[in-house]
Amino acid sequence: MMRSCLRPTDMVFLAALSLAHLPATARADDPAPTQAPAAAQVAAPAAVPPTTMRPEERGLMIFQQVCSSCHSMERAHYGDMIDLQPSVTALQHWAQQRHAGLESPIASPYPSVAVGKANNGGDYPPDLSHIARTIRGGPDYIRQMLAGYRPVPPGVTLAPNTYYNPIALTHHHRFKMRPPLHEGMIAFPDGTQATIPQMASDVTAFLQWADDSHRSTRHFIGTAVLLYLALLGGILLALWRLLKKEA
Repeated sequence: MMRSCLRPTDMVFLAALSLAHLPATARADDPAPTQAPAAAQVAAPAAVPPTTMRPEERGLMIFQQVCSSCHSMERAHYGDMIDLQPSVTALQHWAQQRHAGLESPIASPYPSVAVGKANNGGDYPPDLSHIARTIRGGPDYIRQMLAGYRPVPPGVTLAPNTYYNPIALTHHHRFKMRPPLHEGMIAFPDGTQATIPQMASDVTAFLQWADDSHRSTRHFIGTAVLLYLALLGGILLALWRLLKKEA
């Protein structure tokens, strides 16, 4: 029979060491774990400031909430707005309110021209698809007109349902579009103050974008074509020099 080479003191030491490495669940005499102090807990992430919106994006909000209640934009489709409103769900909800889909044009809210005139003092609200390009004065006129409503001055008499706007009256003998913009009427997610001049500028930027919504795509394609032609020209030049050298 073999005799153990461990001394009694060694055996005591190993037994103590084994007890020290037992799992916490196996040691019934351990105290209950205490909660970490509040200072050691992970702090909540700081609030992220809202991303600054482009004027066209704020302008789309104004068009959705204000302009589209009277005006159409037949040359544009709800799905075209994905460049300004990344949420497809939000665009679908907007389209469904008009019983339409993303592929549908942004039609007039009125079922007929007669109904549109009856609701706007006898004037049918024009389509806004290309208004920024076709109206005399262009974007500058639109911006100034939207912010140009004033109280009727003394001595001036207006017909019923007609509004005083010295900018608009340069184009019309009468102006029946009620003031569409009011201070603070829209809460922009980026914190921009919804003043009348600000909203007039933003919705004008949107109308310009809508008039030529594919401009950026054409610029991208044009740049790509130029780069391709430059690369092709470089290859042909190198080939011509190589052939000339071997001749």
